[in-house]
Amino acid sequence: MPLVIYVEDQVHGRMAKTYEDRKETFLALCESAPEDSILRAVNRHGDTMFNEIQLRRFVAELNALPEREKNSTVRKLIAAAEFAIASFGYLYFVGEPARA
Repeated sequence: MPLVIYVEDQVHGRMAKTYEDRKETFLALCESAPEDSILRAVNRHGDTMFNEIQLRRFVAELNALPEREKNSTVRKLIAAAEFAIASFGYLYFVGEPARA
């Protein structure tokens, strides 16, 4: 199951929702990112939340990607992150629980 991503306001009310693509290209990008990249914080099997300060770095890293890696999922996440920043909110990634 792909990631579910929410844009949340300051009190964690959900304002928007999007999904990772079925091929999980965004997760693959995160998992192959350098160790010091904020993208590496996105967890496939857990939840991840970025605040406004972290989102600015997240957007900068996504914008710095080569054009060939900026697929529709990456473009949606840039837009979602910019919406969260403008709303002084959060981007909340809901991962799939690990199977036993």
